[in-house]
Amino acid sequence: MVPVAADQRELTVHGLEPSRKYRFLLYGLAGRKRLGPLSADGTTAPLEEEPQPPPRLGELAVTDESVDSLRLAWTVTQGRFDAFVIQYRDADRQPQAVPVAADQREATIEGLAPGRRYKFLLYGLLRGKRLGPISALGVTAPEEDTPAPDEDTPAPDEDTPAPETPETPEHREELRLGELAVTDTAPDSLRLSWSVAQGPFDSFVVQYQDAEGQPQALLVDSDQNEVLITALEPSTTYKFFLYGLHEGMRLGPLSVEGTTGPAPAGQTPGVLGPRLSQLSVTDVTTSSLRLNWEAPLGAFDSFLLRFGVPSPSTLEPHLRPLLQRELMVPGTRRSAVLRDLRPGTLYSLTLYGLRGPYKADSIQGTARTLSPVLESPRDLQFTDIRETSAKVTWLPPPSRVDSFKVSYQLADGGEPQSVQVDGRAETHQLQGLAPGTRYEVTVVSVRGFEESEPLTGFLTTAPDGPTQLRALNLTDGSALLHWKPPQAPVDKYNVRVTAPGAPPLQASAPGSAVDYPLQDLELHINYTATVRGLRGPNFTSPASISFTTGLKAPQDLEAKEVTPRTALLTWTEPQVPPTGYLLSLDTPGEQTQEILLPGGVTSHQLLGLFPSTLYNVRLHAMWGQSLTPPLSTSFTTGGLRIPFPRDCIEEMQNGVGSSGTTTIFLNGNRERPLDVFCDMETDGGGWLVFQRRMDGQTDFWRDWEDYAHGFGNISGEFWLGNEALHSLTQAGDYSMRVDLRAGDEAVYAQYDSFRVDSAAEHYRLHLEGYRGTAGDSMSYHSGSVFSARDRDPNNLLISCAVSYRGAWWYRNCHYANLNGLYGSIVDHQGVSWYHWKGFDFSVPFTEMKLRPRSYRSPAEGG
Repeated sequence: MVPVAADQRELTVHGLEPSRKYRFLLYGLAGRKRLGPLSADGTTAPLEEEPQPPPRLGELAVTDESVDSLRLAWTVTQGRFDAFVIQYRDADRQPQAVPVAADQREATIEGLAPGRRYKFLLYGLLRGKRLGPISALGVTAPEEDTPAPDEDTPAPDEDTPAPETPETPEHREELRLGELAVTDTAPDSLRLSWSVAQGPFDSFVVQYQDAEGQPQALLVDSDQNEVLITALEPSTTYKFFLYGLHEGMRLGPLSVEGTTGPAPAGQTPGVLGPRLSQLSVTDVTTSSLRLNWEAPLGAFDSFLLRFGVPSPSTLEPHLRPLLQRELMVPGTRRSAVLRDLRPGTLYSLTLYGLRGPYKADSIQGTARTLSPVLESPRDLQFTDIRETSAKVTWLPPPSRVDSFKVSYQLADGGEPQSVQVDGRAETHQLQGLAPGTRYEVTVVSVRGFEESEPLTGFLTTAPDGPTQLRALNLTDGSALLHWKPPQAPVDKYNVRVTAPGAPPLQASAPGSAVDYPLQDLELHINYTATVRGLRGPNFTSPASISFTTGLKAPQDLEAKEVTPRTALLTWTEPQVPPTGYLLSLDTPGEQTQEILLPGGVTSHQLLGLFPSTLYNVRLHAMWGQSLTPPLSTSFTTGGLRIPFPRDCIEEMQNGVGSSGTTTIFLNGNRERPLDVFCDMETDGGGWLVFQRRMDGQTDFWRDWEDYAHGFGNISGEFWLGNEALHSLTQAGDYSMRVDLRAGDEAVYAQYDSFRVDSAAEHYRLHLEGYRGTAGDSMSYHSGSVFSARDRDPNNLLISCAVSYRGAWWYRNCHYANLNGLYGSIVDHQGVSWYHWKGFDFSVPFTEMKLRPRSYRSPAEGG
């Protein structure tokens, strides 16, 4: 206890131990009363040790040679290494590595090819780091009947080393391993012991695969006959291989299996404790990167970080690590810098959270260092080439890029146009191109202010001509040809009309025309009309149709059963049934809506009309692209109390009492209609349903854009869309309800406040105020951004959306996954609500819905 004067506001507490966590309680004293306390946690800094100079390699030399071996010797000018590694390439150019004990200063590399030059690299190993290398060249002696290399015999590649030395009978007689056994077990470690039947060996190597399948190797000095293998998983079986090393040869192996003990109390597998999360990489360079993670304060005593590059080896039937390294990090830190990495290399990363000596949790990922030279994208291709657009695709380089710059310009010169696209993109749609034009297109990789060499290709857009040719106002002896003009102007149009047994009609129309009248046609004749544009001496692509004269229009067009939002149109079919009908509806804002109907129908129900609005309707009979003159009528829709309801409560106020589909208007704006499903029965009704799962017929494993704008059938399975959720909840205060059913069981969860942010905020979720019978599995997700399989704003190395086959407001990762894989009970990927049925049950029916907070159901006294 430390007393402090009343006028002091800070205090230094002395006499504490280094690297230790303390909790402090502050009380205020007033007379004899003690008020408070306030509390704070703090951890003292680690004890600073006097830095030791790093060891340093001296010189490497070849001291002896034979037809199949070379002896190497080296010096160490300063300090001591944990071990050494000699690397070279064998005669088949395969990389080889020979580990050497720390107290050795020479090694014989055997099994080499006669008369061949080799380059050797020597590295010193210290606490998982590789220092060096120093190098030396050596040439094996030629065989007696083989001439030495001269000017007529090319020298072998100096980087080409030899294959692994086979074990000779002499070595088998001189050296022999005894027995290998597991002599001690713990939840996270196993102790191995072995004997040597005949020796001695220079050193030993123990190899095994960890719980993630990553190969591991430990070098053991010659005077040891046991080793403790740590950082293992509880209750897990491992297989170990022991090799003896002597003068560069590897003898053995012996093998043994061992199983670690069960996890200690409080760390039972499957019981959720404090978890590692949000593993991410920043500050990436060619030789270093920073690894960041999150963990609850005080959850772990320390962290163990393992990283390396697995590579295939010819020495054993499984993978072994290429200089697997470890780094211990204090439990107070949440990041670590990995240094001395290789440029442009993909590293596997495993982070363990340790409580005492035990591994309590782990998380994995990968990261790639930058290449020294920014690489270009590859394999440029063009698809879906149209008159004014084309799709560009490419393959990204293996190293990380910030973005790609896509540029295009006229192939014969011009001002280039450029657009920057995301570094994860592999495609871009070029728009606004000129028809029939050749373009040069380039794609470059961008990282910071650096750009790669361009990847270049050429494309030619399709030439355009007139389109959408129709024969309008078709009568017994006349018709009006109408077309949509091409984008590029033409000098004039060539019109040609033909019919069986009749001479063709040739005519021309000005380049500004969009129609041409046909007169004096014969009755009941099938005609073919073709229109081409003419630019200079060149014709454009043609537009053609066939039509028949003498076809009659429908009769008696009427509007019946007119309501505020619907109307039924009826008519009498002509004597010769058409192939279809074109219904034109003049909507508010002077816009025309066209509806194609099949032949044989004599009525059509208009839906989604505006209340108290005058509509003009025209009906054409169609035979192919031939249209009769229009038949017209008009009507006015009825009125509503709230003409443009903003939600299902306002729709209820319009007198709608049964559940079903309807149209609301975002923010009450008639220009923003939205088709929705209103639940008018649950808890007093007025609920706007924005998600439903019921039979698995709709695929919810979709991209970000699908979830932004919605998908599915609102009468079946669907997601309304994040844009709609944002527009609804930003315009008012809403509550949210989740209904879950499984067989005869039904539960619900209701939240008093519900809001979804804009796309700029990644549709971040805000909700609070739980009540219900399902258990609170959504509050955990409040404050989280939305993520999908192709976009994760959290920037996690392993995306939750990908891991759990959904799109959701994932945190790390979920207690609710209502957009997960329907019916799945594998790896927590199903439609789950943890606090009702746990992770291993996929809920067969879900509905998510919202309504204004101000509404009070009859059950609540509203």
